[in-house]
Amino acid sequence: MGEQSETMAPILLLGGGHAHVEVVRLLGKAGLGAQIKLVSPSRQTPYSGMLPGYISGEYGFDDFHIDLATLCARSGVEFVETAATGIDVDRRFVLLANGERLRYGLLSINIGSVPSVPGGLSVGISVKPIASFTDRLAQLDALVAEGRISKLSVVGQGVAGIEVAFALKRRFEGHSVSISLVGRAAEVVPERSCRARKMLERELRNAKIVHTPAFDVLAVEDSELIARDERRLAVDEVIWTTSSGAPALLRDTGLLLDQDGFIRVDLTLQSLSHPDVFAAGDVASLPDPRPKAGVFAVKEGPILAGNIQRFLSKRRMKSYRPQSSWLVLISLGDGRAIADKWGFAILGSWVAKWKHRIDSRFMRKYR
Repeated sequence: MGEQSETMAPILLLGGGHAHVEVVRLLGKAGLGAQIKLVSPSRQTPYSGMLPGYISGEYGFDDFHIDLATLCARSGVEFVETAATGIDVDRRFVLLANGERLRYGLLSINIGSVPSVPGGLSVGISVKPIASFTDRLAQLDALVAEGRISKLSVVGQGVAGIEVAFALKRRFEGHSVSISLVGRAAEVVPERSCRARKMLERELRNAKIVHTPAFDVLAVEDSELIARDERRLAVDEVIWTTSSGAPALLRDTGLLLDQDGFIRVDLTLQSLSHPDVFAAGDVASLPDPRPKAGVFAVKEGPILAGNIQRFLSKRRMKSYRPQSSWLVLISLGDGRAIADKWGFAILGSWVAKWKHRIDSRFMRKYR
């Protein structure tokens, strides 16, 4: 291996996720920007809550992306646009794709998750990471316009899968494209209320989106989805919205990981094995696990920023207490949405407007 250059960052933020954009904003306001470096492979970081609106055509690319370089410059933070290829937590450095070895005093990791695709299949389009999904979506547009795709299947029955299916239905209105939804569960969004599930099943039927439950995809061969029970469904392209997997980058770091490969942290978001390492968002494994959803990363941002300051000044850190019940707003891609919380669900255009206000307020903080 050739000789590598080295630099030092008292505070190194790895990844430009929802939690880290708030850390940059808050620590920049606190005058700590000069001590911070943010490393991300792209200067544009997407806000996941607005992705369905982008797919359906409600938002443009800039509407749901935060410009990390501009945010960092405004906060006095150094932005490094490259990917990390390794982490050595014992010698306290991150190896970058540009050959640089970046040492740190404190490391915070907010790099998201990767798709958990059956058997490591490489076919189809994965929603995660969102940055590459937007590029693949443009390619999908071209194939649909050329008449080369008429059957699209969304794999995954969680909120993400539901929203993507409805958004694709809206995106390809006027084209001869059928949308189907499949997954291993016996019903859609099994983690949400019974009322929300009934509403969604009705809306899927009304939108002519064919839902095939209990279809555990094992393979994709010869333009067919193949289930574990050997059932088959014809498809031209697959969109994966399945559960999240841990980034391979973490495997050989020496950090204590959970059984799925995510970083185990305590309620302060501090690594259980290395106190100078923090983690937030999808990549973190909390003592009381929560779904891999952006709503939790957003809530973790202020706690993470405060605890980084407390760690540096050797003060007692605060605990992050994730909600035991949380509001979910599910977009139907047609100017309506469903709100679901505490076992109660309601549908309407006003819910979609409410969601838009929440999402827009979040984005305004970073512009």
